[in-house]
Amino acid sequence: MQTNTSIYEPEGIHNFRELSGYALRAGGTIRGKMIFRSGALELMSERDRAFLEQEVRLRKILDLRHPDELAGTRGPHALADRVVALSVFSETQTQESLIAELNGLYGNGPSPRRYLHYLDIGGQRLAEGFAMFAEEENYPILVHCTAGKDRTGVLLGMVMDVLGASDEDIANEYGLSDASIDRLIAYLRSSGRALEGTDEEIRARLSTPPDRMAGFIELMRQKHGSAEAFFRKQGVTDRQVEKVRELLTG
Repeated sequence: MQTNTSIYEPEGIHNFRELSGYALRAGGTIRGKMIFRSGALELMSERDRAFLEQEVRLRKILDLRHPDELAGTRGPHALADRVVALSVFSETQTQESLIAELNGLYGNGPSPRRYLHYLDIGGQRLAEGFAMFAEEENYPILVHCTAGKDRTGVLLGMVMDVLGASDEDIANEYGLSDASIDRLIAYLRSSGRALEGTDEEIRARLSTPPDRMAGFIELMRQKHGSAEAFFRKQGVTDRQVEKVRELLTG
């Protein structure tokens, strides 16, 4: 069960929260004040910037978005000097064609099988993202994509699995993003996104039911054994895995 969340509600950042306090199988909990997650940051207010810079003392921001997603934004945000851009999906394919391809394979909207496909097409990028958690100088770190729920959810769900969090907590952490759907919709519309369907259909497509992440974790284990085994296949070292556990176990 999550026991430590930020009390600050950002003015211009949707789906923001701290990832901490979850019990781990080997003992201890996920250490607080280390990992934060959110959606896109371009609308952060001056108060948001001051909070992240002065209170969180944020050192790194891992941005998992495709470059095409930046076209409708207002340009670099106030903490752009801390950003590491690491698109999960290859920049050689447009975001539009990628989404069309995924929709053709798995239907519109997220699903466990769609998330598993992220590992097939973006496995090396996800491993590079995981490796950032092995570097002490990167903390505190904030991970985000556009919504802060799909790519961010997959990577952080896998980090939680490596640390030894329960499947229930991994699924429930993902589910917390449901509380930010209204703010996500407002962000998407402000950046010029055309959202197809009725309000009910849009909300259903953007929702984060815990069983979706639970389904992804199950499929990942069936195919790769565990998140740790997957990352090792991508070249992550024993020392990096050990360091992630050392840094994030409280």
